[in-house]
Amino acid sequence: MMYSENDSSIYIASVLGARLKRIRLNLDMTQAEVANKAWVSRRTVLNAEKGDAKLSDLIAILGALNMLNRGGPTCLNN
Repeated sequence: MMYSENDSSIYIASVLGARLKRIRLNLDMTQAEVANKAWVSRRTVLNAEKGDAKLSDLIAILGALNMLNRGGPTCLNN
C-alpha cells in the first residue's frame, strides 16, 4: 500500500499495527509469545498492534516476527 503526504501519521501507524497483527496471526503466535521473544511486555505488543509503539519496541517486535531481514522496505506490505 502506498501512502500519500496527506495521510496522517496516526493513520499510517494504525495500518502498520494492523499488519503486525496479521503477520503475528499468520505465524500462529500469541501476543505473549511475541512479547517473550522480543523481551517486551504483552501490553507493548498490544499497543504496537494498535499503532502505538516506541521505535525500539517496534524493532524488537519485528525481530521476534522474523521481519527484519525479509527483503527491504516492502516486507510489511503483505
